[in-house]
Amino acid sequence: MASASLCDPCSEADKSSTATKYCSDCEERLCTDCDESHCRFKAFKSHHVIDLLSIGSNILMSAKKHCNVHSEMILDYYCTDHEIVCCRACISNEHRVCQNVLPLELASKDVRKSALFNDVMEDITHLITTLNALDNNRQSNLQSIEKSKSAISKQIRAEKSKLLKQFDELESELTISFTSLQQRHESEIKKQKEEISQVLVNIKQNKREMDFWTDDGSKIQLFIFLLQQVTNIHIAEERIQQIVSNSQEIDITFDKKIVATIESLGSLLEYVQPCQIQYKPKKYQQAQIKVEPMKRIAEFEKDTEVKLKTGVTYYLRGVAITNDNKLLLTNDRKLFVYKDCKDYKTEIAFSSPPFCVAVIPCTDRAVVTLPNDVSIQFINTKTMKKGNTVNVGFTCHGITAGRDRIFVGSKDGAINFLDTNGNILKVIQYGYGYINFIAYNGIYDQLILGCPNRLLCLKTDGTVVYKKNVSGIAGVTFDRQGNIYFGGFRTNNIQRITSNRRNCDEILNEDNDINRPSGICFNNDFTKLFVINNDGKSVCVYKCK
Repeated sequence: MASASLCDPCSEADKSSTATKYCSDCEERLCTDCDESHCRFKAFKSHHVIDLLSIGSNILMSAKKHCNVHSEMILDYYCTDHEIVCCRACISNEHRVCQNVLPLELASKDVRKSALFNDVMEDITHLITTLNALDNNRQSNLQSIEKSKSAISKQIRAEKSKLLKQFDELESELTISFTSLQQRHESEIKKQKEEISQVLVNIKQNKREMDFWTDDGSKIQLFIFLLQQVTNIHIAEERIQQIVSNSQEIDITFDKKIVATIESLGSLLEYVQPCQIQYKPKKYQQAQIKVEPMKRIAEFEKDTEVKLKTGVTYYLRGVAITNDNKLLLTNDRKLFVYKDCKDYKTEIAFSSPPFCVAVIPCTDRAVVTLPNDVSIQFINTKTMKKGNTVNVGFTCHGITAGRDRIFVGSKDGAINFLDTNGNILKVIQYGYGYINFIAYNGIYDQLILGCPNRLLCLKTDGTVVYKKNVSGIAGVTFDRQGNIYFGGFRTNNIQRITSNRRNCDEILNEDNDINRPSGICFNNDFTKLFVINNDGKSVCVYKCK
């Protein structure tokens, strides 16, 4: 792990560079060179990069991006039905039937103007004000008891002077009795003050963190932090109410005898009344996050065709789009790269023909399958340079990826689960022959497989969700609502199966220029559908309407 004063990317490369900046989105410290590189890329221009000197020692620990239930998973989604931030594993386990599961980027839109933000700020301010008043009250009570001790001592001595020395022992007993009362009440009050101080420190820390995330944090981190504070405020309210209910105003006076006797000089009277400071919690109003509903794709309209590089014989198979909007196409022994999904940029050559390509979400990495080499090849999508080649030991065709797993289909109907370095984690066998195309839905944790004459949808635990006999399967993909799209190589069409598996409709056909389609995929914002068409010789682009 990199030192707190060293650049994290440089440390990964075994270099030692002093960090000067911090990216709260990447959660990495950056040196001057890495900061300049970081800011040049379009994908990182919206990131929040701040000076390290402005960060407190623990201020970055509250708005965590990892799920509390599944610690290895990133928080990606917000379920408005349950009002909870969750990861894709939570969606699959607990929110499978929820109708309003939104990406955090959408749910946290305009969070600084939301009712949630205002309510949390007001509640924190109210808690701090109450705790300060309660602390002052406890201090005043301590001083009052101390003054009472002085006054009572004078009264005792006045009575003592009227009596003989035989009263000295009685005086000592009263003094001891007073000291016992004082110690008992002081112990209780000081304990209450310690509790008040502890709660006050926590609330002030939350206020400092609120100011930090408001000024320098990302919307997602601020949104997560605000949701965390709802629970923290509730806990603080309960503690304050308990402190108040246990607090009593203590007053000790001396009750002298009208006629002092040798048996007693008098007694001590203890007056107890409720604390004058009362806490009335503000009624918490849940934020009414105004989120535009995700629009269902109703129809498609042909937009254009990608202008492919001339002088090349094309037999395209796989298609994918990077996080920074580059179109990747596999062909013969090369991977073609198109900037902004339209302009030829570069190409990468391989030792054997690549079949399919997949982008690892939220990273600058892609991976292609090389069936003839029984290998997969990693690609840096920033530099468009080849990375590691991993021999997986089987003939691989279809490939897709989640954030922490890669899924590869083999020729014998097996689905191989790999980590992001290419190490095989497990294998699920289905025996439907070549898995030519495969897509992964991170929200529902489901895989869709394109096998010869069969379409299969299953969970990553192996449970079959849906299967359908088809004619000449081509590419497969999902839209944002979880609807399944698959191409018909022999039927010259693209069909859609709704997420509830009740309807299967033809959405594009020969009338829309679909002819022997292959790989298909949506762009990052689901506004366009890319289809490898005409037996791999062209790429058609369709607008989503």
